[in-house]
Amino acid sequence: MSLLNTSSLLGREAIIDFPDSQAVVHYSPQGVLFWKVTDGRGSTSEGRERLSYLQLSDTLHFLNWIEKSGFTVSQVVDTARGTVKAFWSYTDEKTNGAQRASMFVDGRFRFR
Repeated sequence: MSLLNTSSLLGREAIIDFPDSQAVVHYSPQGVLFWKVTDGRGSTSEGRERLSYLQLSDTLHFLNWIEKSGFTVSQVVDTARGTVKAFWSYTDEKTNGAQRASMFVDGRFRFR
């Protein structure tokens, strides 16, 4: 676990709205992320992940975690602007290059 600086995120809950899903997240003070995602069809998935975290400024936060499925998430959260820039990397057997694909996704962030 990488936790640097005291955070305005750790110990709090938030909602992140992505174009095709909504995530409810809890950033524990111990650096564990609890998440539940509901997609546009109403299907849900959830997990508990070890969080790598770096506070870049009072309102900018960099987060990364790797889910049990291998789905990898990196995010820059701007709490002042209410935005998230996410980078997702995941298994895709149809691609070249280690059979992984990736994409950038923008989201709206708000504390719960």
